[in-house]
Amino acid sequence: MFDDFILPGVPWTVFWVFVSVGILIQGISKSGFAGGAGILSLPLMMLVMPVQKVTAMLLPLLILCDLNAIYHHRHNKDWKVIRAIYIPSIVGIVLGAAVWWYVGREDIQQYAPYIKKFVGVMAILFALYIFVREAAMELVSHYRPGPRVTWAAGVSAGFCSTIAHAAGPIVGLYIFAHHLGKSLFVGTVAWAFTLINLTKLPFYIAVGLLKTDVLLLGLVLVPLIPIGSYLGKWMHHRVPESPFNWIICVLTILAGIQLLTGFDLVQFGLGRIYPGA
Repeated sequence: MFDDFILPGVPWTVFWVFVSVGILIQGISKSGFAGGAGILSLPLMMLVMPVQKVTAMLLPLLILCDLNAIYHHRHNKDWKVIRAIYIPSIVGIVLGAAVWWYVGREDIQQYAPYIKKFVGVMAILFALYIFVREAAMELVSHYRPGPRVTWAAGVSAGFCSTIAHAAGPIVGLYIFAHHLGKSLFVGTVAWAFTLINLTKLPFYIAVGLLKTDVLLLGLVLVPLIPIGSYLGKWMHHRVPESPFNWIICVLTILAGIQLLTGFDLVQFGLGRIYPGA
């Protein structure tokens, strides 16, 4: 039923393991445990799925996660900061949608390697960001963003989010620079991403990314989100967050290197496990 979602040469068992782990990681990340872990999902799934199907399939699931997050933080938000980052993000969303429209009109397979390289670079940068996140936040804590930085951050966030759901550090650092306090910061970030992802939805439909088969696969995977959320809450009291983040970062960097270089780590690994396969 979902044969078109599996890249050539990838066994269906490997496909379902990678995709399921990717969604579980989103649930774990949205639970509040290992908040940066979600960066692994997209590059991990792009190792076994066509790029456009991964991006499209993730969006409705991310929106469900966002809606759950804003329910828990419905009173923790700063509308002034949200508007400041959201309004320019619309420009970035339009630019990102234009890229998807152009790629789809020409030949998406022709441009898939370039999209993979972009995602690979973003994955490596964001994984490295987790290592220096505390230093980065300390740096921006002494800085109050002006209109130019706000627009640059908003447009960049909208574009990166539309192409690769990869705007976490941009939005997080921008909002952190407003010194909102922990609860207000978390809620404001959740509301900002909810608006950005909801705004992306009609553009994804317009450029032909969201189709019935994509929604069906997403529907099959929906139960993994609350399972991941439960795992995150369970791990919160039993698993040290720092080592877990290090593991996620290393895996993200490896996945990013594969997307960037084209070296097939999945096939290489399968060849080691099943020689002659």
